[in-house]
Amino acid sequence: LCLAEYLDWRRYFDDWITVSDVAREAAHRAGDSRGEGMAWNNLGLALREAGRMEEAVEAQTRARDLHQATGDRHGEAMAWNNLGIALEQIGRVEEAVEAHTRARDLHQAIGDRHGEAMAWNNLGIALQKVGRVEEAVEAHTRARDLFQATGDRPREASAWNNLGIALRKDGRAEEAIEAYDKGVEICREFGD
Repeated sequence: LCLAEYLDWRRYFDDWITVSDVAREAAHRAGDSRGEGMAWNNLGLALREAGRMEEAVEAQTRARDLHQATGDRHGEAMAWNNLGIALEQIGRVEEAVEAHTRARDLHQAIGDRHGEAMAWNNLGIALQKVGRVEEAVEAHTRARDLFQATGDRPREASAWNNLGIALRKDGRAEEAIEAYDKGVEICREFGD
């Protein structure tokens, strides 16, 4: 589980898939359902990065189910959010909206403001794809505000950018330009 971030960062997706699958099997054999759920989540992320979307949906579904069964609401919320991303990428956008909404609600219930912000941001992207642009503007605004409150400047920049896209789609060009400018300003702070 600890290698996931490194393998993702280095873009060693095949290795990430292999390591996650071994971790999943080891956790299963040890009877560690929580660890198995975490390994399924990592496997789903790795599969998604490798472009194996259908398998990613299956892995995230298994992660969600295991976290539900063990009462791990944080893990379940993360799995719902990752499932939503995978569903959106294979064109099952209405289901993605539902998954991100479930993730947002779970993160809110457990007081995880950062996780809630990520769910809001991903929900906004899915809402844009189903043509619910005004709701997407609200979702990205909520994400931006939560990222600001939690001090995650890089993700705040992403939320500003996504807000700009939604505002542009809503015909609010001047506001979109302002949002893009804020995103660029933050990215420059980090040399991104």
